Amino acid sequence: MKKKGFTLVELMIALATFAILSLYLYQTFFSQIKLNFSFNDNIDLQYNINKALNILTDEIRNYSFTDISINGDQISSGGKVIVNLNSGGLNNDVDYDRANKILNLNDANGVNISKCTNIDSINMASEGEIIVITVSASQGKLKITSSTAVNVKR
Repeated sequence: MKKKGFTLVELMIALATFAILSLYLYQTFFSQIKLNFSFNDNIDLQYNINKALNILTDEIRNYSFTDISINGDQISSGGKVIVNLNSGGLNNDVDYDRANKILNLNDANGVNISKCTNIDSINMASEGEIIVITVSASQGKLKITSSTAVNVKR
């Protein structure tokens, strides 16, 4: 006697196969989402580093036609401090707040125009007519360091 339909064993095998396939797809889907968040963090961090380097190099280039000097964590031009990495609360064009890991670009009145976050450290070194700037930033387990050089006439 033939009956139409599936036996209980066939249904159990089909259900087990579907469960294994679903588990694989579930793991793949969520690992891709996790990877996507990691890439987004990386992009945000690289954006902040590039923005910080651009702010610093633009400020230095704007004043490079005058006598520019590095004094520890400050870059001065004609007696005016244009970059201050000590965040003394002075009316500088650029200042760095180490405690909050923020680099601020200020207008002539000291009002914040732009800021970069997650900046761990900024190092400036003078090598003849070149100022080398290195910026490090981190977010979670991700840490990125980038450098640039600015040619200035003295």
